Amino acid sequence: MTRTFLQAAARLDLIPLWFTPFFSTGGVSVPKRAAILRKLAPYRVRPDLPLVFQLIGHDARSLAATAAGFGEYGVNGINLNFACPSKTVTASGNGAYLLRSPETVFDLTRAAVEAVPEGVSVSVKLRAGWDLPDRIREIVRAVCDAGADWIVFHYRTAAEAYRPVDASERVRRIACAVEAAGSVPVFGNGDIVSSADAESLVRSTGCAGVAVGRGFLSDPWLVRRILSGDENPASEEEKHTFLRLLLAGTDSTKRGRNWFLECVKMTYGADSTEFKEARESAWDALRTRWS
Repeated sequence: MTRTFLQAAARLDLIPLWFTPFFSTGGVSVPKRAAILRKLAPYRVRPDLPLVFQLIGHDARSLAATAAGFGEYGVNGINLNFACPSKTVTASGNGAYLLRSPETVFDLTRAAVEAVPEGVSVSVKLRAGWDLPDRIREIVRAVCDAGADWIVFHYRTAAEAYRPVDASERVRRIACAVEAAGSVPVFGNGDIVSSADAESLVRSTGCAGVAVGRGFLSDPWLVRRILSGDENPASEEEKHTFLRLLLAGTDSTKRGRNWFLECVKMTYGADSTEFKEARESAWDALRTRWS
């Protein structure tokens, strides 16, 4: 469902670039050409959009080989995920677990930087630390010294997962990362659900911009609101087109129907006539309405 959502958003210029879910690296060899092309295929719907492919792993040789492999197939950048707090991910020594060792983060970043073809950027996604936010400067300097081109920085630690953090502490942590990074751009991340949130974060921390995740999945027009400063940036025709594109790529199962209804709610609002009518309609009626 997310793939359909992103492809529809790309067709309507609701995203400025592709930033993929992470691809887990395994052994020491690069994935086969067919596997790489399968992973890249969904993003060919808008090949003109810059494509940043995200990797996760803890073996430098494997990470470097995979980064080099994807770099040879037209991606614009490789992003190394050192931020995922999932217990499944961290239990295997990946994601935010690596923040326990800035030295390892340096080695992995350096391996990717040295492996990718010329012209392919290497960025990293970080959190404020493993259990405490007391090594932000050390972690950020490690990836900068290793040659990272830019950083996405989520203000929570892995231990904090998605729990609330005081607003002033959020600002302090991101501002610390910005200062430690020097000339390397830092994009603030975490709980950005409006253009006001984005503007406030940039102003208070000095970060180069913001990266949105869950906020975008709750509001497909969020990035456009942030970039344009317009709180109502979508025409009725664009809303109709967005839903038609989603419906075209959504199956007729209960899950598919519920996903489409959720997108109607995101687009028009929970109190809108469009959502109330769609919720009461049969699946065939939905197909007719947005055909």
